[in-house]
Amino acid sequence: MQENLNDYKFCIKAALDNAKKRINLLNNSDKECVIEEYKEWINDGLNKHTVLLLRDDPII
Repeated sequence: MQENLNDYKFCIKAALDNAKKRINLLNNSDKECVIEEYKEWINDGLNKHTVLLLRDDPII
């Protein structure tokens, strides 16, 4: 059970770190919009079904 919790924490941290990096690349008005979207997402509650990880090297 503890291993799953650590996996979820890792995934959430990775998603938030990725979001911060992407936000920092935007201009101020776009940055504010994206920050507001993430605030809504976080306030709605996090669960394993709402975390999306984007790879640096997508295999699509």
